[in-house]
Amino acid sequence: MAPPLPTLQIRSLPLELIHYIIHDAWFSLVDEEWGNRWEFYRDISLVSRTWREAMASIALRCVMIQTPQDFSNYRLLVKRRWGFDPDSKDVERVAPAARDYFQRSELHIVVSDWACPSSTGFYFTTDYARIPCYIPACKHISVIIKELPSNDRHILPYHPLFEFLSQYTTTKELYLLWTYTHINRYILPTQEVRGVTYLRIHEYPRCICHNYHYSSGHTHDHECFSYYLPTLFPNLRHLHLDTPYILKCLLTPPGVTQLTLEAPPVHYLPSLGYFSSLMGWNIVSALSLGLFRRDDPDAPRKKIVVNAGSKEPAGWRQALAACQAHDVELELRHVYVTPPPVSA
Repeated sequence: MAPPLPTLQIRSLPLELIHYIIHDAWFSLVDEEWGNRWEFYRDISLVSRTWREAMASIALRCVMIQTPQDFSNYRLLVKRRWGFDPDSKDVERVAPAARDYFQRSELHIVVSDWACPSSTGFYFTTDYARIPCYIPACKHISVIIKELPSNDRHILPYHPLFEFLSQYTTTKELYLLWTYTHINRYILPTQEVRGVTYLRIHEYPRCICHNYHYSSGHTHDHECFSYYLPTLFPNLRHLHLDTPYILKCLLTPPGVTQLTLEAPPVHYLPSLGYFSSLMGWNIVSALSLGLFRRDDPDAPRKKIVVNAGSKEPAGWRQALAACQAHDVELELRHVYVTPPPVSA
């Protein structure tokens, strides 16, 4: 007879390891159905008191809001920990202890479920403006944006999102992750997000102003969401782009001093193997049109950082020459492992 399999003594695991296991699993559910997340929460809480306390702590450190059901669960968590009801109008919505706690938390939002019952109506099923009642502060916000309808004067899909973001005046880091490349035209929101100094964007919204006729010398509509998006963050210092975007089609606030571009080695030619490329950014054209131009010659030089594979990216020499001509620092960092050549 085979010897019995060893059993895992859950209670003997170090507390740090328990937190690591739960956090890793919890964070992997950020884009899952809300029911899957809270079923996981329930199952982990049944393991033991230690695991239940660790699960509650992680859910408050890594907050996930996607549906109205998430509000119900976080209402219970907040009441249990701090003794106040975030939905009540009879008490302070934010206890000082809760604010201090959440200053070290991350907030992850999924913008997805919406309804447009008529040509003049639009609403999200989740009221994002309520989130600060539950989560009064955070150190980092990540927003996953699913496909949204095109907008006009009656349908403004980004208005609720920026109304919510504008309330977090002490949050320094923001990650906007579009899950698709859209070809719709969006109107610029009016709310500014003043706390953010570091902005990272995945699948930057494409500008389509070239599809419309403007008078000579006018290339972007004054409400172009794509072109003016960075200007909604007046205290921005560092702009980080995950995916290629024509840089001349965006306007950065004067305070931005660093632009980071992700250029993994995903391109392939039989003669070169896998390689990184800067061609999709059109750095040369952007610099010639005023990107990172310094009005004050005594101001510090601005920098473009390129995260690439082990080889020099395609277009590097042209970008380097343009940066030198416009007094912009260009730095290459080899952070990606270049895949081996495809075997014949």
